[in-house]
Amino acid sequence: MARWEFEDLKASHVEQELTQRDQFNNDDVELAEALVREVIQNSTDAPAGTGVVKVRFAVVERTGEQARRIQDIFTGLRPHLRACEIDTAVLDRPTVRLLVVEDFNTKGLTGDPAALDEENFRNFWRRHGKSGKGGKSGGRWGLGKLVYSTSSQIRSFFGFTIRAGDPSALLMGQAVLSNHVLNSRRHPAHGFWFGARGNDDIQLPVTDVALVSQLAQLFGIARQGQTGLSLVIPFPNPDITEQGIIGGVVRNYYFPILAGRLAVEVGSITIDATTFHQVAASVPNTGAGAAGTKIPLDFVEVVSRQLDQQPLLTAQTAINGGGLGSSSFTEAQLAAMKEAFSANRLLHVRIPVRLKPKPSGDRNSHIDLFLKPAPDGEKPFALFARGSITVPGENRYFSGTHAHGAMVASDEGVVAFLGDAENPAHTAWNANAEKLAKAWRAPSQTLRHIRYALRELFTLIADKVEQEDRDALVDFFSLADLSRSTQGPKKKVKVVIPPLPKKETAIRIQSRKGGFSVVPGPAAENWEFPKTVDVRVAYDVIGGNGFSLHSKFDFDLAADEVNIEAQNLSFTPVRPNKLRLSIAGPEFDLTLSGFDENRDIVVDARTV
Repeated sequence: MARWEFEDLKASHVEQELTQRDQFNNDDVELAEALVREVIQNSTDAPAGTGVVKVRFAVVERTGEQARRIQDIFTGLRPHLRACEIDTAVLDRPTVRLLVVEDFNTKGLTGDPAALDEENFRNFWRRHGKSGKGGKSGGRWGLGKLVYSTSSQIRSFFGFTIRAGDPSALLMGQAVLSNHVLNSRRHPAHGFWFGARGNDDIQLPVTDVALVSQLAQLFGIARQGQTGLSLVIPFPNPDITEQGIIGGVVRNYYFPILAGRLAVEVGSITIDATTFHQVAASVPNTGAGAAGTKIPLDFVEVVSRQLDQQPLLTAQTAINGGGLGSSSFTEAQLAAMKEAFSANRLLHVRIPVRLKPKPSGDRNSHIDLFLKPAPDGEKPFALFARGSITVPGENRYFSGTHAHGAMVASDEGVVAFLGDAENPAHTAWNANAEKLAKAWRAPSQTLRHIRYALRELFTLIADKVEQEDRDALVDFFSLADLSRSTQGPKKKVKVVIPPLPKKETAIRIQSRKGGFSVVPGPAAENWEFPKTVDVRVAYDVIGGNGFSLHSKFDFDLAADEVNIEAQNLSFTPVRPNKLRLSIAGPEFDLTLSGFDENRDIVVDARTV
């Protein structure tokens, strides 16, 4: 009989609370977006062949007897939910909502369910914070699947899988709560819904054909014998909607979809290479995952078609100790690139990369760079992709240019290297990542050169392209007096700029060792108190907006990482990098210290 069980946590065991949920629902990536990224990344990691991987999202609702049957499944989980102070009222509603996520043309959760091997079944169900993935696989952290339980109001999910080489269906469930005490017994966060116990009391999935078939139909699973994985998220977070999922797909997986490698079905909407433009037209090109950037789909589509083609040329030297520069190309290559860019053609250049894996010798790999001038009226755009995953946090390394650019890493070596540098949400690369330092020699230098390669290529070819602008220097010369006759020499009129009174400031920002202070300026005496002031702080970034690119991994003002001293004011953290001050009088002082002294900080303070 299938049941919910949590192991006993012995007094000798160290309690480990889950603290990573906010990595999947924050200012950079919203929950629906994080779910989309994790699901599709895992699906594209395990293709069963060379065909198109298909992913299906469907919201299923059950009422009456069907709803009661689903509610009965959670009878054994209810006490644990209450012990963790999770609201169980949703279990008693007349309508049960389920979010079903399935992939097709994939291998499923391969491996022996009764063994602690290095295969996908164990990695998915029995590992947290550690992954067996490597090489070209999209995920490394073993934390990404936490988004499944996070997406459920009762922190649970089910997995139904048919594996390559094994036609039998397996069904299992998991709840990820918090450490808790129930009936004087201590339990860890993870619990299982399972069918039986194996050797060493390992939990085994439900395999009874009749029961699995009944529950698959009850859950709304569409799989009919095809290999792959079907996930069922009961009582999904209300913020996860079909429209939000469609937006997440369009913004994050436009690249493999337009390349014909991925198709996604959301409810009745199919998103593939033939329908993408139509679907994308109905979705705003903004959002947390897109950082508010409009995606030039024509450019992405051209890059997608070019992926399997030969580049215009390949650099003569590899990125290793040095970055990309004029010495990386011959004079003929530089001329060819400038000519292609000037003619508004897509430029495709391959850059060799020399990697230094531990403990073996050097390994040759490459990245592909694509450049095209941005059309008049359009903003710059950058695409950084590792395999099928776009990494939006890296776009800042191409900001400030007037071009559309793409850096695509598809070779196995560089994909493995960048994968070890990726954060759990797959949104940025970290030069100080533990896995990176463990697996590679001189990784931060190599990562820096890869990050800046697209910008350096643009600098090499774009600053040599001459463009005529007849009005470029108009502001440096005096103006002709058009009221006089146009006959004879033109006279000049001297423009006199009247002196402007110097504006007194009410807020002054003073630099301090490892931080800064916010103190009153002369105009603060004219304020009416109490006065509300917002203070934002971020690490400066090259060619980007440090405030919008801030990550709580840089620092979090709500935590104890930064020292805050306040006089004659109170403060409230409203974001990881923002404080709201309530100032009581004209003599005030706010001092923050403890920032990284090797990085520049930018501060903005203004009244509300």
